[in-house]
Amino acid sequence: MDKGIDMTETLDNGLRKFSIGRVISVLLLLAIALFWIWALSPLAPSGHPDKLDNSSFADEAKILCSLAEDELEEIPFAFEVASPSERADQIDRGTAIYRALISDLLSIAPDENTRDGRLVRLWLADYSVYLDDRDAYAAKFRNGIDEAFTVTKKGSRWVTDPVDEFAKGNKIRECLVPLDV
Repeated sequence: MDKGIDMTETLDNGLRKFSIGRVISVLLLLAIALFWIWALSPLAPSGHPDKLDNSSFADEAKILCSLAEDELEEIPFAFEVASPSERADQIDRGTAIYRALISDLLSIAPDENTRDGRLVRLWLADYSVYLDDRDAYAAKFRNGIDEAFTVTKKGSRWVTDPVDEFAKGNKIRECLVPLDV
């Protein structure tokens, strides 16, 4: 017989070269390559997502936060108190300093209809949650409960994480969460 080319054998070999797994692998590799081309291009956003467009708020906040830090340093250390009630009073004094700071920061915040204004208000809202946690901790001391201080979770992280990230991203380390508790 004629030893011609068997078309079914040729088709089977061609289909095997382009299997679904290979097509998916090639597409995935292409998607990864395109992502990195975009990510390294000038089209991709850069910098810290919490970075304010206008640094004037951060400049003023730095001063206000420094003043709050100075006030906080006037409060005695926890080991210097004689009772849980005194410790609760210390926490309350520190919290009051930072509540006044939040109020002052809100008074100089950019317009709430701007990106900067929204970012600042989100930051201050998270800071307020942290201050509420301090209030709850002081109340526990007054009720004789001496346990570790914990803060509210925001998603899978502590609420203090975005507070500190905002402060670091805007170079206002003076506004980091106080470590007096």
